[in-house]
Parts: sequence; C-alpha cells; structure tokens
Amino acid sequence: MDPSRPPGAVTIQPLGADGLAILRALVADPSLAQEYGDLAAGGLDDQLGDPFCDPALRFLARVEGAPVGFAYSFVLPSGAGSWAMVRLGVVAAHRRGGAGSALLASTLAALRARAEPPREAVLAAWQQNPALAGFAARHGFGHARTFWRMERSPGPAPAPRWPVGIEVGAFDGSERALAGWNESYNRSFAEHWHFVPSDLEHARRIAELPGFRPDGLALAWRGGACVAFCRCALGGPRGEVSVLGVVPAARGIGLGRALLRQGVLWLRGAGAERVDLTVDGENEGALALYRAEEFAVVRTRELFARPL
Repeated sequence: MDPSRPPGAVTIQPLGADGLAILRALVADPSLAQEYGDLAAGGLDDQLGDPFCDPALRFLARVEGAPVGFAYSFVLPSGAGSWAMVRLGVVAAHRRGGAGSALLASTLAALRARAEPPREAVLAAWQQNPALAGFAARHGFGHARTFWRMERSPGPAPAPRWPVGIEVGAFDGSERALAGWNESYNRSFAEHWHFVPSDLEHARRIAELPGFRPDGLALAWRGGACVAFCRCALGGPRGEVSVLGVVPAARGIGLGRALLRQGVLWLRGAGAERVDLTVDGENEGALALYRAEEFAVVRTRELFARPL
C-alpha cells in the first residue's frame, strides 16, 4: 500500500453472492474496458461459473466504503502441480493508492492457505498496459508468455472441406458426445504450456454454463472416436472461436482448417459482426493456419508469473 495514504484507507472483504452486482458494475467501468470489456458484454457469468473459479478466492476492495476494485482467481490443475490465474482490476481514480496491492496480497495469502497450495500465480493483461507490467514486477512476477488475439477479415468465409473418413456433428448432449469432446480436448492439448486437464464432470459443468451453445460445438469423428472439436462462443457483436483442438493422430489432413471454417460460418450465421480467437504466441503451427485463413493479430496479451 502507498504510504502516502492514511492507514485503513483501503479495506478488503470477501466477495459474497450479494456482491456480484457490484462486480458487474466494476468490470463495466470505462477505465477497465481494455481488460474487461468482453466480460461486460456478457461473459462474466460464464467466467464465475467455471468449475475452476473458486468463490473463496473472490475479493472486493473499498475506499471509504465505496467499491473500487476486485480480484477473483482460477486454480487450475496441471501435471506439475496446480497454478492460479488471478484476475484483478482497480478503477482508474483509485490506482496507485494501494488497492491493487492489497487485493493481490489477500489473494496470494488465500492461495497459500489452501490445503494444496498452487505452485504458481499468474497475472495477465492486454497491451498496451505498462502499469500492469510495473505492478507485476514490483510484486515479484516475471514475464512468462505472450498470447495474441487474432481477428478475421470481414470478407466471405469459405466452406469447410472435410477429409475422407471424417464425420462432423454438433454436440448433442449425450454421454458419448461429452466423453468424446473431453477426451479429444485432453489429447489435443496435453503438450501445451500449462495444460489444464479435464474430466467428465468438468466438461459437464462447462456444457451447463449460461453462455454455452451446443450448436456452437462441432465434434469430428473418425472410426467411432472423437478426433477433433471446435467450440465457439458469442458475446454481443463479438464471436469467438474459443477452443479448437485436433488429436495428434488426426493432424496434417486439413481437419483443423475445416473446423476453423465451420466455426467462422457458424458465428457469422449466429449474428457475430466480428470473429476472433486467441492463440499462444509460440504455437507456430496454429499461427500459420490462422494467418492463412485471413486472421490477423489485433491485440497482445502478456502473462506474468511468480512461484508461490
């Protein structure tokens, strides 16, 4: 906390269910639009409903009783031990007054107090946000990864060309579809940075989120096994290819390209004015595909990490 402010100027309290309206108002504040504008357009409920978003890790900062900032966290399993993604925001008028530091301190203390503390905490910010980089450095976070948001050109989208032997259908809610989707996700991303494995119950809860669209989840089958998927989401005028995965044995045959085109067409048909996706900046194969399909980088997201 900034020593120039009087003691007790910032207070931190748990964010209970009665504080969700306050959180919605904070993420909609114009000064937080760069970081949280997508959530203000309708994605917050899905984030808070994510199985890995722990209600015990949600905090509200107040100054003289007025809410000025928030923090909430996801504790994510991985092969090397769990890690935490911390989302934190303070409205512009109360930055540099200690609210962000107090929110982070409360969050890190709560993470360390868990029965199985995560090994690492991660902060993220869309650029340009030099204030976050400085804040992260002051609190011991170092640069960890760069992600890019890519947006497709507004021109016509080509139809998918499905490889021989592939059958494609929308998610029908069956146990077979749920298991196939879950298994293909795990097999597709097992080698990725900070891979978060999923089980059937996690997949089931994702499918129950308010913003989940069964018709926006395409599953590709070969020989009775789900070998790829593309999940899309809508948020106001924005359409997102949220997750696209192809298992290693089904790569190199054009299946990822076909699913990407299918996703773009579905989003356009559902009314999306813009179509985008987010990709790991070190995933050269995916970057090459997206560029070839007329996606271009429009935003950069930097991740900062520190061990716990």
